[in-house]
Amino acid sequence: MLRSVPWAAVHDARGSATLGGAARAPRCGFRSLVRRVQRFARTAAWLGALGGCVILPRPLTPPDNHETTVALLTGTLSHPLDEIARHPWFAVRRTGELEWQIYEVGGGGSENDPFRRHGGYGEPILHQLWRGEAAERAAACIAAEAPKAQRRIERDYLLYPGPNSNTFGDVILRACHLHASLPSTSIGKDWHLAFLGTTTEGTGVQFDTPVLGLAIGLKEGVVIHVMGLSVGLDFWPPAIILPLGPGRLGFADR
Repeated sequence: MLRSVPWAAVHDARGSATLGGAARAPRCGFRSLVRRVQRFARTAAWLGALGGCVILPRPLTPPDNHETTVALLTGTLSHPLDEIARHPWFAVRRTGELEWQIYEVGGGGSENDPFRRHGGYGEPILHQLWRGEAAERAAACIAAEAPKAQRRIERDYLLYPGPNSNTFGDVILRACHLHASLPSTSIGKDWHLAFLGTTTEGTGVQFDTPVLGLAIGLKEGVVIHVMGLSVGLDFWPPAIILPLGPGRLGFADR
C-alpha cells in the first residue's frame, strides 16, 4: 500500500532540500573554487590542443617608405619552444629610408625586410603598424627608451618568468604610449613584481604579480595570467586566448 510522504521529508539527491524543509545554501568554499578552476583548465587544454588558429591575419608585406613607419612583430622561438613562446621586435623606418632599424633584446641593427624574415625566429606575426605623425612620435620615443630598457633587461635577463625579451616589448609599449597587445605566448610580457594600472591597449585595467594576474578591458576582454601563461576571452576582435601557437583561436588582433 502506497503512503504519502510530506514533500519536506524528501531529500533531493542534489542537496536542494533537507528533512526540515529548509533550502541548503550552495557551497562556495575553497574546494568548489578549485573544482571550477580545474574544469576551466581542462577546457583551456582541450582548446589548446587545437594549436590556436588566427583568422584574417595582417599581411606581412612591408609598406612603402613615403612616410615614417613603426611596426610591432613577434616570431616563434626554435624547437621545442616554437609552440609555447614568441619573441617581439620593433621595426622603425623613417620617411624615404630603405632599411629598417630593429629594436629588441639580444639583437638589433638594420634589415631590409623584418616582416617576413628576422633572425632565427619563425612564423612572424604583425601585431600593430603606426604610420605618419603617430609613427614619428613612436620612432623618437623608441630610439630614446629602447637602449635603456634593453641594457637593463639584458643585465637581469631570466628566460622564465622574466624579465626577458617580451618584458622589453611591454616596457616600450607603456613608455611610448603605444596601444597594442603582445600575444599570450609572449611569456614574460606580464612580468611584474607588483603592478596595477592600465593595459597596453589602453582600454582596460590590469593587475599582476609573479604568480597571478588579471586583465579586464573593452578590447582585451577577460584574461587570467597564471605563472606567465594567459587564458581568457578577447572581446574585440573576438577570440579565445590560449597559451599555445599564435596565442588565440579566432580573429587576428587589430
